[in-house]
Order: sequence, then C-alpha cells, then structure tokens
Amino acid sequence: MAKKPVALDGLLNTESRPTDTGIPQRGAGQPTQEKKPKREGEKRLTLALDGETYRRLRMHAAETDQTHQDILETALAEYLKRANA
Repeated sequence: MAKKPVALDGLLNTESRPTDTGIPQRGAGQPTQEKKPKREGEKRLTLALDGETYRRLRMHAAETDQTHQDILETALAEYLKRANA
C-alpha cells in the first residue's frame, strides 16, 4: 500500500516577518569574514596529522606568527627541492 505524499504546505509563512524578540540570532550583526581569494591554479588538499604533530605545528605557528598553510607550504617546497621532484 502506497503512502500518501507528505504535504508541508502551511508550515512556512512567507508573507510575514518574524517577531523581534530582542534576542540576537546566530550570525546577526556579526561581520562576515572575508575569504582570501584563490590563487591562480590553487588546489585544495586535506591532511591528517597525529595529535602531537598537530600540537607542535600549532605551537610553532603561534610562536613564529605564521599560518599552518605557510609552514606546510614552505616545508613541502623544501622537501620537493631536496628530492629533485
């Protein structure tokens, strides 16, 4: 026996505005972070690190005022240079 399709009509009232409760809603009034523009030819990569290596990376980044991205990019470029890759 086939089920009747569920009708969700009437659940949303698109003709009125929400009542202002005075309580700020999530994200309301907060400036949005500007995303850095993608560099030409940029590709994304996901990297998994063990907890201790990640902690050391975070500490080093904070101490040297660098981003994780900058540190890893420099390290990888140096590795590839040494490996003649």
